[in-house]
Amino acid sequence: MRLTAERLTEITHLTRKSAQVAWFRQYLGVDVPCDRFGPILTDTAYEKLIEKKLGLVQNSATAQPKQKVYLVGT
Repeated sequence: MRLTAERLTEITHLTRKSAQVAWFRQYLGVDVPCDRFGPILTDTAYEKLIEKKLGLVQNSATAQPKQKVYLVGT
């Protein structure tokens, strides 16, 4: 579900759409698309951005490669 105008104001402490978009760019490093109702962002996407910002999600570029396991017959 899309974040409501009230929830966006609660998150950013800003009411103008352009200011909210700038906030997401500055603090979360993402350009959020915007329409006449405001920034277009779902609850799930926002949660994922916060997890990434807090370092709870490993970036695929920094993740350790998986080791290959070889079965050897006796």
